[in-house]
Amino acid sequence: MNESRTAAGDLSSLRITDDERAGRRRPRRWPWFALAAVVVVIALSMLTRPARVVVASARFGGSGPAEQGKVVLTANGYVEARHQASVAARTTGRLAEVMVEEGDTVAAGQVVARLLDEDQVAAVARAEADVQLAEARQSQAAVLEADAGRRAARRSELAAAGIIGTEEGESADTSALSATAEAKASRAQVAVARAALNTARLELDKTRITAPFSGAVLRKDAEVGEIVGPIMTSNTARAGAVVTIADLNTLEVGVDVNESYIARLSLGMPADVVLDAHPDVHFPGEVRAIFPSADRDKATIPVRVRFVAADARVRPDLGAKVSFLETRVATQVTVVPKVLRVPAAAVREQGGKSRVWRVREGKAAAVDVVTGARDGDAVEIKSGLDDGDQVVVDGAARLRQGQRVRIAL
Repeated sequence: MNESRTAAGDLSSLRITDDERAGRRRPRRWPWFALAAVVVVIALSMLTRPARVVVASARFGGSGPAEQGKVVLTANGYVEARHQASVAARTTGRLAEVMVEEGDTVAAGQVVARLLDEDQVAAVARAEADVQLAEARQSQAAVLEADAGRRAARRSELAAAGIIGTEEGESADTSALSATAEAKASRAQVAVARAALNTARLELDKTRITAPFSGAVLRKDAEVGEIVGPIMTSNTARAGAVVTIADLNTLEVGVDVNESYIARLSLGMPADVVLDAHPDVHFPGEVRAIFPSADRDKATIPVRVRFVAADARVRPDLGAKVSFLETRVATQVTVVPKVLRVPAAAVREQGGKSRVWRVREGKAAAVDVVTGARDGDAVEIKSGLDDGDQVVVDGAARLRQGQRVRIAL
């Protein structure tokens, strides 16, 4: 009986329970969890990876004469005065006084600066005294000449009458001739003294630095106490200069045009000038000169464009953009209102609203804007953006709010 129980116990140990049977039927699920984790990681990486987009900047602009007329060629240059001079002293000396400041208007011949002139003033005073001495001697010689002439005339009469001898009469004539020569020499001495006075005054005048023509003072190139002189080096045209003066009535734009395009230009050709300092103002101009020679190093030819209408906003050395036109479209200065524009591809209509994707600090954000008129491939933005804002023009379809972006170059 014990053996039968032992056998039954052994058999019961070999029996498969319901839990074990259910465990054997349960499939192993860990490969599916691993695959799902990989998919999630890939999806997250795709969501966090910066989107590649193409952007453009919102810029102020307008429709000026250059846009209204057919542009033949454009070139960049600088405003310069046709009549401009760096005024230097005519003699070497120490600067004692500068009588003008930047922006002052001067007339031709006006004294703008002065050198120390004690030596020259003393030289003029001595020359004036020499003239006075020479003139006094001339007067004295003239008196002696007249007296000698009268004596010679009386002795000639006495000699003719036989009262005195011939030799005594001839001696009187010799004295008269000598007095005449002395008078002539005294007159020459006066001329020499006056010439010396003129030389002394010229040296004094060299200490006065004057304007060569009427214009405006652009720069003060030297200050009181500096040693200045007429010698200029080849390194700079202003070396030794005291002031720089320009005739603002002769302002023009100097540009260098590639020799391949110079045939498109002609004298008197109309042009539209926009200064970098006033991008919303258009100045009418025309080609004044096309230089006869080219710069072989740069393969360019200098061209000068004069302003048709004078304007106080035009100043020397300002940067300028020149658009050469087929026909003249303006003869007066035109002020173009500032209009903010973006490419039309950046604006999307969603829910009856205009929206653009703006990029700041590497992230994209949808911004509602108010649009205006369309000009070609550009759309006016009345509100919602600022000048210089970057907007997405390609790649906006897959963007989300705040998503990181990478700008395609």
